Parts: sequence; structure tokens; C-alpha cells
Amino acid sequence: MAKSVIIRDVTYSDVPKVTIPLSSGSGDAEFVDTSDATLDSGGKMLDGVTAYSQGTKVTGSIPTKTGANLSASGDTVTVPSGYYASQATKAVSSGSATAPATISGTSASVSTGSNTLTLSKTVSVTPTVSAGYVSSGTAGNSSVSLTASVTTKAAATITPGTTNQEIAAGTYLTGKQTISGDSNLVSGNIVAGKTIFSVQGSAQIPSITQDSTTKVLTIS
Repeated sequence: MAKSVIIRDVTYSDVPKVTIPLSSGSGDAEFVDTSDATLDSGGKMLDGVTAYSQGTKVTGSIPTKTGANLSASGDTVTVPSGYYASQATKAVSSGSATAPATISGTSASVSTGSNTLTLSKTVSVTPTVSAGYVSSGTAGNSSVSLTASVTTKAAATITPGTTNQEIAAGTYLTGKQTISGDSNLVSGNIVAGKTIFSVQGSAQIPSITQDSTTKVLTIS
């Protein structure tokens, strides 16, 4: 912003610049009003560059940088502050990781650079079913086992008796179960008043009496 200049008590208004011839040689010395300048330090100029601000000489402090100043760690590139006259690039090495052939326990970690991948083990077990049931036994690999157990009953003949004979619940019958029958299980072979396996008896038991005097037996 132009200021007033006073020379020999004469005021000259709105003078942006004063030029005075040099006392020796050719050329002029120029005086410019810098009171409205914002360049108050070297933080806004490149390193080594100088200028005057508000009558004071200031030297720039912004460093000049190139791609050589960039650094990389893993997949992270660090760019230091400064002035880059042209585009700066930094190559980052690519990497790969191979999963382990086997996993001990429930998981395993694979790392490359600063990256870590955690693998969880999934095991698929397909049981073999034979003759309609899974027999007792254990099958599996080094880290996973499958145990199956079921009660079985081979072929048998069950003969009725005076007490109940039972086959436990959940039993798998591997053979034919035969419940014995008897052709003599008829009403006439069962005493009247008795029932065997839902067959009601009809056979009458004769009454035998003996005369005490004649000793004669009477069957009725």
C-alpha cells in the first residue's frame, strides 16, 4: 500500500516507490514500502532464498526434496515435508505368503512384511455307514477323531417264559429275532379260569371222591 513521502517538509501522497540516483556509477537505489508484507519469516521460502520484509532481510528455510528422500517400510511410504520440484515416487516391494500344508491346533498365522493372515482349520468328516448302522469304533486323522457307538443284537430266538424278556430301546438288530410259538397253546390245554398269552382256558379238572366204606372212587 502506497504511503506519503515527506521531502523538505513537502508531503507527497500515495508514493509506492522512491528512486534515488546512486552517488557513484550508474543506476538508482529504490525504496519500496513493505509494511503490508506477510513474509515475516523464512518458513514460506525455499532454503537459501532471501528477501526483504518490512525492512528486514529474511532467508528461506523450506528444504528441497526428491524421490531419494522417500522411505518405505512394508507397505507404508513416508514422505518428509519439503518442496518437490517434480513428482516423487518410491517403489514398494511386493510379497507373497504360502499357507502351511498342515495346521497344528485350531489355527495358524501366515505373515509377509507387516501383514498377518490368520487361518482357521475346518475339518470335514464323512462317516461310512455299513449295513444300515455305524458300528462301534474310532476313525479320523492326526488331529480330529470321530467315535461312533451303538448297541447291537445279533439273530436270536426268544422263548416265552414266566418273566418278561426285553430288547433295550435304541438297540440295532443285526439279525432276525424269532419269538417262539407253540401249537399246544389252545384253550383246551389251559385250565378253565386261567389265561396264557391272551388265550383263555376251557379245560375242566375232574373231581375225584372215594366212599369211605365201599372204597369206590367217583369221578365227576
